[in-house]
Amino acid sequence: MNTENAVKTAGGFFVIILIGALLAAVAGGAFGALVATISPEFVTGLFNKTAESGIVRYAVAVGMIWGVFIGAAVSGFACFLAAVIKMLRIRFEYQKERTGR
Repeated sequence: MNTENAVKTAGGFFVIILIGALLAAVAGGAFGALVATISPEFVTGLFNKTAESGIVRYAVAVGMIWGVFIGAAVSGFACFLAAVIKMLRIRFEYQKERTGR
């Protein structure tokens, strides 16, 4: 594996992590808005927020922040697993070539 392929692979993984985190942020914000719209008392009690007028916006912001954290972690873990699988595949192919099968 040459350096150019490694850089392309790392760049691709970074883009996947970035897109996954942003999609998770949107999903988290939508979930926060839904919860705050259905039950503003729950969100007020959960975050100790006293202003009723901005509770939905506050819930969207908190949901987006947690969505970014969770999305980045899950996407990063998935890319890590993909890298490990690729390294194992390269190792097995090398061993197969070496034995002549």
